Parts: sequence; C-alpha cells; structure tokens
Amino acid sequence: MFIILFFSGVKTYAQSETYLLPFNNKVAINPSLAGLNNNDSYHSGNQYYYVNEGQTYNLLYASWDSYSDKLKGGIALTFGQGLINELNVCTTEFGFSYSGFPIKTKNGEILLSVGTNLLVGTKQWTVAFLDGILLGRNDLSSPPGDSFFRYTTIKPKLGFLWTNDSFQFGITGATPYRLMAPEEFEYDHQPGPVSITIYMSGVLDKRKKDLYSKPFQLSPELIVFYNEESILSRLSMLSSHTDKTWGFFVQDDFTNNIHTLGGTIGYKRNFVRINLNAGMAIPGISDENSFLCELSLNIVVPPFDYSKINPWAPAKN
Repeated sequence: MFIILFFSGVKTYAQSETYLLPFNNKVAINPSLAGLNNNDSYHSGNQYYYVNEGQTYNLLYASWDSYSDKLKGGIALTFGQGLINELNVCTTEFGFSYSGFPIKTKNGEILLSVGTNLLVGTKQWTVAFLDGILLGRNDLSSPPGDSFFRYTTIKPKLGFLWTNDSFQFGITGATPYRLMAPEEFEYDHQPGPVSITIYMSGVLDKRKKDLYSKPFQLSPELIVFYNEESILSRLSMLSSHTDKTWGFFVQDDFTNNIHTLGGTIGYKRNFVRINLNAGMAIPGISDENSFLCELSLNIVVPPFDYSKINPWAPAKN
C-alpha cells in the first residue's frame, strides 16, 4: 500500500483534508464507534479514486480503537497520509478521540465523543530530497518554496451516536483551523468552516426469538459527508456469511457530478477480514469515466470472559 501511495504521486494528488469516505474505517467517520461492544479493532487500507487524468485522489489510512475500563469509554487513534502533487506537498494526519458519556434510552443507548485531528503539510519528501542534492546555494528551489514545513490544520470534532442491536444513527461535526507556516504559502483549496458526516447502519434478519434465522446477515449503510469543498454520499448493502462477504454500493460525488456503482467482496478468517471494494462511474449520468477501489485489512477482537476456576461457566451479568 505504501508503494501504491508513492507511485501515485507521479500524476496524482490527494486532498489535504482527505475528503474521501473509507469503506472500512468507521471510527474515522464517527468517533463514537470507538470501543463499541468492548471490541478491540484495527483497520488499515488504501483507497484510490480516479476522477480524470488531472484529478486523482489517494488515501492511505490506519486506525486502532478499544474500550478502556479505567476511562469508562472507548478510545481511538487514527492516521492518514496524502499527497498534493500539483503543489508538491505531502500531508500527514494524526487523530485521537474518546467515546463515552452513555445515556440509556428506551430501545438503545446514546454515546457522545470528543476528539481532534492534527494535519501537517510538508514539501513533498522526494522533491525536498532532490533539491537538497541537486540545487546549488543560489539556485531556486522547486515549488512550493525553500521551507520543508508548509502549514498545519487542527480539526476538533464532536460525535453523536444512537445505537441498539439492529440500528445505528450518528452525526459528526468538525471545524478545521488552518495555521500557516512563517513563510507565506498560498493554497487555493482552503477547508470549509465546518464538516458534517451523517452515518446510518442497520442489521436485517439478524435474530428471530434470539436465534439466527438465516445463515447470513444483511447490513445496509448510508454515509453522507458535507463540506464546502466536497459533498459525498454512499449507500451500500453487505451480505456477511461465516467466512465471506459480498455486496454492492452506490456512491454519489455531487461536487464532480460522478455517480459510481460498485461491488464488495471479502474473506474472513477468525478475527481477520480482507475486503476489496471497486466500482466505476455510471455512463450517461456522470461527467467523467471515473473509478474507485479500496483494499483493506480489518481485525476485530471481541472481549473474552474467561475464568481459570470455571472455564466453561457463562459470563456473569
């Protein structure tokens, strides 16, 4: 995946604020999902979105989340990396969030979350390295300038999630603050004043009288993202079997007027799942012949309740 990210810099760039919707990194979409059901989770992947020859996006991501008994809530760490080739700028983003403050409702539970992301924009590493070797003292450096450090963006965020055994609804809001480097750096793609993400997910045909009635589980999902720079939505339906996953999705990129139809295949072994999502723009209603794909690795470990005295005894409530 790191190789894909490196070579994509030849003719591509990634949004500095990474306005792509990862398929398998839900904690980055709604931080209130951190540590849900006391699970320990790790997700990593690479999403590639080709719009046209001059506009291509790449997102390399990783996240870890877990439930903390000491903090009485879920914690999450996220990482993202991008490249703005037209500006010779690399972006590296780190995030931390906490999910807790549970509020019991009649049919479920409300979880609130707080967190922040820090994005650092630097001169593209390869360009900076070559400038240091090839350029003389009086030579002009490659764009965007002499300084390796370009800017930082701080993005505090708040999350809300209502959840029960069969449905989840959440909203996440983030407000980015751009801090420029001492050297003036003109950047046309300034982030909007606020980003809003709506997340809805359900489970169909899961149980009937506390028994699984079918050998598979259907999971519809809807994600809507809004920012002044980008408006995206994705509706998907997954069918999960014992060791296999398949489904379909429709993603709408309203900013570029691209509507993508695609599919999902996956394989699971114990707690490890590998997913591949791929799709192409629908001809006739899309302005570009675009495509996107994402390969991801997901590890979700449920909590273990083990007693050395009575190892077969059921867990106590």
